[in-house]
This record gives sequence, structure tokens and C-alpha cells, in this order.
Amino acid sequence: MQVRIATQERNWAMAAHLSALVAIAGLPFGHILGPLVVYLVKGHESEFVGEHARASLNYQITISIFYVAAFILGVAAMFAVVFPFGAAASGSQRIGASFFAFWCALVIAILLPLLISIVFIIMGTIAASEGRPYKYPFAIRFLR
Repeated sequence: MQVRIATQERNWAMAAHLSALVAIAGLPFGHILGPLVVYLVKGHESEFVGEHARASLNYQITISIFYVAAFILGVAAMFAVVFPFGAAASGSQRIGASFFAFWCALVIAILLPLLISIVFIIMGTIAASEGRPYKYPFAIRFLR
């Protein structure tokens, strides 16, 4: 037996997922603030909205931790790999090639998780619009 979820609850649950896209507009930490606001405003009024807001918030915190770790590893890789090879290389072509390879890897490391994250957000939004629960893959459950 499926429980019927009110339209307003589904809309708030969809907002919990879609509000994570605010960061794309340039608001720092908007991907966390959006679901947090939905959770604080409506999460305690409806179990369905609270479940979706917690899921979205947990995923956004997890992806933020991933990006911080990737940034630290990227800086470490730059100092450990690019600079020593660039300094040992003779000629500007080798230095340019190592910087180009580093920046290509960095762009892939940033854009690929971003695109995957957008797909997960859309999947969560669709589940909320249909009145189904959604569980983000790879999300650490900080809020239960």
C-alpha cells in the first residue's frame, strides 16, 4: 500500500533537492544552505520533506568534503609532481606540457563529480515529485 503524499509536501521535498543547485549560480555554500533552509523550515512539519531534506543535505556535505580533499590532493600533486618535473626539464615545452596535463586532470576532477552530482540531484527531485523516497549514493549520513 502506497501512502499518498500531498502536493505541497512533494513541492517542498523537490525544493530540498533543487535548492542545492543554488551554488551553480555563485552563492558560496549555497548547495548546503538550500537544503538546510528547507530542513529547518519544513523538515519537522512533514516526515516526507524532512527525509528528502536530510538526504539532500547529507549528500551536499559529503560532496563538499570530497571537494576539499580533492583540492588538498591537487595542491599536493602540483607540488609533488608538476614542479619537480618542470624544474628538472630543460626547455619550456616540457614545463608547459606538465602544467597542461595537470590542468586537464584538475578540470576532469572538478567537472566529472559536478555532472554526476547534478544527475543525482535530478534523480532525487524526480523521486520527490513522484512521492517516493530517495537515497543518494555515496552519501555519508550525518543527519539521521
